[in-house]
Amino acid sequence: MSSILILLIFALVNVVVTGLFAGVVLRQFARRRRVYQLYWMIALLMAFFATLSYVCMVVVGPTSGAGIVFFRLYYVLGAALAPSWLGLGSIALVTSARVTRISLVILSLLSVLVAVLITTTPVNMHNLSQIAGTPGTGILQFGAWLVLTITLNSLGVLAVVGVAVYSGWKQWRRSSNVAGFNPGNLLWANVLILIGDALNAAAGTLARFFGLASSFWLIMAFGWIAFFTGVLLTGRRAAVSRQVNEIRDKSEMKGSTA
Repeated sequence: MSSILILLIFALVNVVVTGLFAGVVLRQFARRRRVYQLYWMIALLMAFFATLSYVCMVVVGPTSGAGIVFFRLYYVLGAALAPSWLGLGSIALVTSARVTRISLVILSLLSVLVAVLITTTPVNMHNLSQIAGTPGTGILQFGAWLVLTITLNSLGVLAVVGVAVYSGWKQWRRSSNVAGFNPGNLLWANVLILIGDALNAAAGTLARFFGLASSFWLIMAFGWIAFFTGVLLTGRRAAVSRQVNEIRDKSEMKGSTA
């Protein structure tokens, strides 16, 4: 039992972090009702239940009937869907409602397709029996599910990272145009979101193509912590916006009295 706990320790860290992360975004959504928060919340709940399914799979035995069900659930929610739904949230943050709706319809259809493909693909039972502490690469037989999963992951990461870069650039420009305004937390928030999502993407890539499967959950833990910290910092956006408005109002008052 102690050996299993050692293998699962970083996966358990991911369960805690994604659970807290989902709870914070849920609270933000309940307060502000922003559509991007809804999609991020869905993605984070996927990540939470995926990691929890992984832990349950190892505990009950990966090759047992329940273990196989938990494995497929982990792979569908975590490996295939969570990154792309995070990307949808980022798209909703910076695009029009029409573009967001179109993206939602396309992603929903692709999500159903990849879920069906993963749940019907044969499993390598020998590799599954040795999954503890690894992400589970090489367990599902190669097929269309892998191409679709890589595509969804890549687009999701591109959306999150692209929006983080764009938002950081906007904050930097804003700071140069408004005298006395320091972008501070918002700029660092976007940097942390970028780093966090890049680490999450790198974890799977390193495991699949470079044989670093044993480091997967450790890298994911660092990635989620960085991402979570970045989103916590964005929670201060309202205060910073008030700061900008106050500085602008003071500048206009000085100009009118000059």
